[in-house]
This record gives sequence, C-alpha cells and structure tokens, in this order.
Amino acid sequence: MVLAAETICILAGLLPLVAGHYQRGLSPVAIVCIIIGLLWLLSQWRRWLGVASLGLIVFVVAAGMGVWIGLPPILMAFSVLGSLLAWDLADFSRRLRGAAPEDDLRKLKKNHLLRLAGLGAIGLASTLATLFFQLQISFGWLFLLAFMVVLGIMQLSERLRRGG
Repeated sequence: MVLAAETICILAGLLPLVAGHYQRGLSPVAIVCIIIGLLWLLSQWRRWLGVASLGLIVFVVAAGMGVWIGLPPILMAFSVLGSLLAWDLADFSRRLRGAAPEDDLRKLKKNHLLRLAGLGAIGLASTLATLFFQLQISFGWLFLLAFMVVLGIMQLSERLRRGG
C-alpha cells in the first residue's frame, strides 16, 4: 500500500519535469531527472538510504529551474508536490521497518496515508490558488506570511512524527 503510493508520487514528481524540460529542448536535464527517478524507484525495493533526499533535492532544483526558464508553473508545482509526498513516504517506510511487532502496521499505514492525502490536497489547493489568484502585497506582509508558513510546516511535521 505504501510502496504503491510512493511509486505513484515519484512518478508524479518525475513526469512533469521530464515532459517540461524535454519539450523545451533541455534533454540533458530530462535525462538526469529520469536517471534520478529510476534510482529513486530502485531504492524503494533495495532499501537504499539517502536516495529519496537526493531525488527530492534534484527534482525541486529542476522544477525551480523550470519555472525560471518559463516552463508551466503548474507542472513544476505538481512535480514538487509529488516529490515531497514521495520523500515523506520513503521516510515513513524506513520508520515502519523499525516498528515493534505489537504495532498495528495496517492502522499506522492507513492513518499516515490519510493524513498525507489531506496534506497533499491542501498543498494542491493552495498551489492552484496561488497560480490563479494574483494579490498585490508588500514585502513585509509577504515575509510575515512566509515565516508563518514555515512555522506551520515545522509544527505539522513535528505533530505527524509524534502521532504517525
């Protein structure tokens, strides 16, 4: 269940990057993304540590570069969202391997996937809202908003670690 969700999320992070960069004529970037994506998929079954973090970094950098060169921001946002979800699932899978025999693994998996799906839906909705609704705000308000978002993500991450 978690492995399938992680595979889907890796592909959701990979495919928009490859399509966008390849369409723009940046085949080397697309090839690097494919290699990292395949390595990330292989690392799920081989239980290699650190590949998910590498994949996340490469995918986020490639998506940022894609936005910078004018690729569709919505594709790059989907890529980042898929990469973040896949990275979280890789960490969750690693933590599950250390679970005690008396832990209800099915319930832990179900709860984590439901929370992650909710978080993904919120991320998707906020991404779509940012892409389609333009607001003019000052740098001070923007800084405060970014600070609050970072604090919220840190708090949510800590809460998910303790509860899930």
